[in-house]
This record gives sequence, structure tokens and C-alpha cells, in this order.
Amino acid sequence: MTATIQVRLTDQRCELGDAYAQKHWTTPPKIAVLSCEGMCLRGEVARRAANLIAHELAPDRTVRVCHGGLLEASGGMRELVERADHILLLDGCSLACGTRLLKGAFPDSKPNVAFTDQLFELDRPAFSIDEVTEAEIKAYARTVAERVIAEKMNGAPAESRVVATACAGR
Repeated sequence: MTATIQVRLTDQRCELGDAYAQKHWTTPPKIAVLSCEGMCLRGEVARRAANLIAHELAPDRTVRVCHGGLLEASGGMRELVERADHILLLDGCSLACGTRLLKGAFPDSKPNVAFTDQLFELDRPAFSIDEVTEAEIKAYARTVAERVIAEKMNGAPAESRVVATACAGR
């Protein structure tokens, strides 16, 4: 059974998000980077990888976008997406929550989606972030960010920094 929910856009504004967006409105447009914001390990890796891409590894080509701002009737985050040259969405898993939210806000959008759980490997089943170390989360996120840049943004090839066996549950 497939159900649909409706979410009302808000007239409230995030002033900090608007200021961030104004600072990042550039010519030529950048790649808008959105991510899954899930509470699980896969969502956390996607979120951190998106931040690495936008703030450290490719800040000249990308701008980070907040999903919450997509639910404003108008404003900075929506305008970043509208002005973007491309949309890159890092979804933590095949549930594609980030993609579905983006499509709800921008039905005609055609994001370039990376399912980040397919870009790193665990040596054991893990769902929650407290089931792995902070160092592992950072390593997974960097591996994902480097692979996304190489595979989805036509960047220089990046080699994985995390070597492990496949997760038993996947």
C-alpha cells in the first residue's frame, strides 16, 4: 500500500539560513548538496559526507542545503536549489527519504542521487551510531565523500580509506 502525506510550507523564515544562502548565491551556479538526515549510521555517514563535500573537499563547486529550508514557502534554501546548476543528494539507504522530501518540495527536480550505504563497507552489522567508533564514522564519511566526488561530480579518482568485509545484513 502506498500512501501520500501532505506537508504545509511555512511562512516562517530561518534568518541564519537566508544569510548563508545569500553568501552562497554565485555565478556560475554551484551544485546544491543535500543529504539524508537519518538517525542511523547510514544517515549520519550521508550527512557528514555531504558536509565534507560542501565545506572541505569541493567548496568552490558546491553549496550545502538544509532540508528544513525546503519547507519554507520561499527563502534562502529554496532559492539555492532553484539557482543550482545541479542537485546532488546523498541518501543513506534505498528508503530514499532525502530524495522523496526533495521531490515533495520540487516535483520536477532531477537530482543526482548517491546511495551512500553502497559506498562504504562495514565488517559487522550496525544500525546505530553508538555501535561503531567516532573514528570509524569519520572514515566512512570521508570514503563516501571522496567516492561521490569521483563518481558523481567527475572529480579525481579517490581510493577508499576504509577496507572491510561486507555487512552481514546487507
